[in-house]
Amino acid sequence: MDYSLNQVKKTYHVWGRHPLLYKFACAITFLGQEKKLRKLAVAALNLKNGDTVLDVACGSGLNHPFLEHALGPEGRIIAFDFSDAMLAAAKDQAERKGWKNITFIQGDAAELALDTKVDGVLSTLGISAIPKHKEALDHALATLKDGKKISILDARLPTGFWSIFNPLIACVYGHWASWDYTEDIPRYLKSTLAGVEVKSYNGGTFYIASGTKHASNQ
Repeated sequence: MDYSLNQVKKTYHVWGRHPLLYKFACAITFLGQEKKLRKLAVAALNLKNGDTVLDVACGSGLNHPFLEHALGPEGRIIAFDFSDAMLAAAKDQAERKGWKNITFIQGDAAELALDTKVDGVLSTLGISAIPKHKEALDHALATLKDGKKISILDARLPTGFWSIFNPLIACVYGHWASWDYTEDIPRYLKSTLAGVEVKSYNGGTFYIASGTKHASNQ
């Protein structure tokens, strides 16, 4: 699969304009396990109150309630996304919730650069929608402090009996989420970091890949 940034922007402009519809679509995608899996992805970062986390391809901010709980009001979230519309939806949520500790940045994750180092990097169903996902991961890892962790929650095509639906799944999520199922994110993390763990959920259709950055990684 080969999606351009223009295609990604158009796709997520629609979702950003309709955040409730996007939230409903996520609930279906996660097969009712969204809250559990987002919490587990955040827990994999081993955060403490006051830490700073980069949320790559943050979308409408669906990770932010779980990050706020882990970081506390003294912590900081850097919400990064290519879509202005999705960032606007995330900002609206933050205003409604009274969260004052989120910085919103629009840009291409393949060119991501921060003026500070972070205590964790999180991405949920985001890296697989970025055309240059390896570059995006490299830039995200460059922002991470040594000894700190990255956690990626993403999806795979079903195996076994349910694989008969793979052409349909690939078509639907390719069109409506710019999802590139050919990206092997866990493999790339294993080639870049040490101690990478990959845990599967929902019959293997979801995974959380996490690893720690050491000085030799970047």
